[in-house]
Amino acid sequence: MAGLFGVLDVAGRGLTAASLGIRTAGHNIANVETPGYSRQRQIVAATRPFPDAAGNLGTGVEPITVDRASDAFLQQQLMRQGSLLGAADAQAQALSRVEGTLNEQGGAGLSAALGAFYDAFDDLAAASTPGAPIEREALRAAAGSTIDVLHSLDGQLRSQQRDANAAIEAGVGEINRLIGQIDGLNVEIVKLEVRAPANDLRDQLDLALRELSQLVDIDTFEDGFGRTTVTLSNGLPLVEGGRARQLETLPDAANPFDPGFVRIRYRDGANQLDATAEIGGGRLGGLLRVRDDLVPAAIRSLDTVTYNLVSQVNAVHAAGVGLDGTTGDFFQALAGVEDAARDVALDPAIVASTDAIAAGTTTAASDNSNALELAKLRDARSALYLPGDPPGPPSGPTRTLIEHTSAIVADVGQQARSLETSREQQVRILNGLESRRDEVSSVSLDEETTRLIQLQAAFQANARVVSILDRLLDDVLEMI
Repeated sequence: MAGLFGVLDVAGRGLTAASLGIRTAGHNIANVETPGYSRQRQIVAATRPFPDAAGNLGTGVEPITVDRASDAFLQQQLMRQGSLLGAADAQAQALSRVEGTLNEQGGAGLSAALGAFYDAFDDLAAASTPGAPIEREALRAAAGSTIDVLHSLDGQLRSQQRDANAAIEAGVGEINRLIGQIDGLNVEIVKLEVRAPANDLRDQLDLALRELSQLVDIDTFEDGFGRTTVTLSNGLPLVEGGRARQLETLPDAANPFDPGFVRIRYRDGANQLDATAEIGGGRLGGLLRVRDDLVPAAIRSLDTVTYNLVSQVNAVHAAGVGLDGTTGDFFQALAGVEDAARDVALDPAIVASTDAIAAGTTTAASDNSNALELAKLRDARSALYLPGDPPGPPSGPTRTLIEHTSAIVADVGQQARSLETSREQQVRILNGLESRRDEVSSVSLDEETTRLIQLQAAFQANARVVSILDRLLDDVLEMI
């Protein structure tokens, strides 16, 4: 349109574009601290020219869309590394607790208890008092202290297992919440993007996906309708085609540590699938490894020490005779290596009377020869029974029990340091990716301020055009 009204139309479009740009910049500034927010930019283009005798006249500007500054590839990397960090963090924290439980630097650990127990046999062997009542009582007390240490360590480790199981149940609930949120965002995005990009909802979706990836290893892609499909790493869909699936927990009656420990079930309508073994990443995968592998390994290592202690002491003790003329075990016999630390106890005869301690090979009050053989167990290297060995031969390393205990503690410490190093490496990688995302998507107040100044100038210039046209139109009206 030529003429003054055409110019007015051009200025009006310029005012509209400038005001929308100011609104977009203000929206960026308002969300400078909003987690997951991506900077937005108004995209404008020149409108179609108007053919005139003087040539093709410009008709102004029109807003095209509001673009979101994001990088899909970077988002995928953030999700992948977030999943790895979630798993590493859960395992590093748990193994640090295990290391603290078994730590012997304070001198009150299992090695110290075993040392005091063997010392008590030494004292009994060297006793000069007939019958050695004081030394016998001290030996029973030392044995009781060793049992208490074993029970305490076993209890602490099993408590850590229960904590991991509770965290798994809570994690499944959080995963289901995020699945529902992502499915709801998909519905809203498809509805709104019929007209224009739903940038703010896309930001919320990316943030929810990142939170979900920290909990469980997932893969994502977008379908032809703009909906985000989310699957577990093995391909089981969590959100697909406008439907959300759920994960469930159910007790595992076959669990060797606690039948209340849960397994994870994937539910898709009437279809159900045990997905416990399919979850290997994210915090949930890390917690499953903590509960089912890391802490059980520490418990079974403790069981190994306990079973071999009981077997070795009982074998030598049974070769002797107590002051009361009886022959028997010092500890209650154990059915197997598994749960030995939990179940270990003194033989009832020893609990009833220290006279049942077979310190000698005869009933003579001065005979402490068998106590000397029991004391020698401190330095006796023999093949150790491992879980699953009895009633067959031992398959473990040839060590003393104190050496084996020290090796267990050292091994746990090495694993803890390795996992902590892995966690720190993942933190550095994720921080680097976060910095790259900030470069691409974060709001810079300096840039937005500069943009506002430019838009303000554009708005004022277009307003000036309108003002001039107003006066010109007045002049035209006066001439009529």
